[in-house]
Amino acid sequence: MSKRKDCIGIGDRIEIVRTSLRGEKSYPSQVLDITPEGNFVVSGPIWQNQIIPIHKGEKIKISYIVKDKGRYAFEAIVTRREYENIYNLEVQQKSDIKKYQMRRYYRFETSIPVAKEYMIKSKRHEEVIVEQCKTKDISGSGIKLYSNYKHNIGDIVRCIFEIDGQVINVKGKVLRVEEIDTFDYIYSLGIDFIDISEENRDIIIKFIFREERILIEKGLI
Repeated sequence: MSKRKDCIGIGDRIEIVRTSLRGEKSYPSQVLDITPEGNFVVSGPIWQNQIIPIHKGEKIKISYIVKDKGRYAFEAIVTRREYENIYNLEVQQKSDIKKYQMRRYYRFETSIPVAKEYMIKSKRHEEVIVEQCKTKDISGSGIKLYSNYKHNIGDIVRCIFEIDGQVINVKGKVLRVEEIDTFDYIYSLGIDFIDISEENRDIIIKFIFREERILIEKGLI
């Protein structure tokens, strides 16, 4: 039987999300089996070599990434817990599957070299100032950029950088300027993309999904 494109199947990587007064905490997991009733048998969460006990009857959220499509999640309840051979849980889906559109705007912390171009116009001539910068984070809608040039809010810049061997050339608007204290840069710029193509946006989003999944599988987030 084929599965829907937004559903999980045996072998898929997932996250078990628990909610408490302190907020949400996610743990890497994997789908081990699917029962005849449609329940999911998943590996129990382990964090820093310690078993995280999740109890029968506990409400959790199952979150996962579908390649090239985005992040999905549904509410679930634990119907069984076992420790024999392997720590595993049986969970029953209790809500519809929802796609998290906001992941398009999720800012992923990463350092990417960026060539920033800024045009200064006067009555007599135009000058393009090119500065080599680095990102603090990136999303499908913009970047936070480290810079030594003091921009004003509203400045229009062009950012050129490379992701997965593909050059991204996009115009952006400076929305925030903050002074920072680092060895290499003086300012942090919040830049909103204003003319990015959907093709380039998809390249960025796929990069974020992939890198985030790697960190999840390593247990780093």
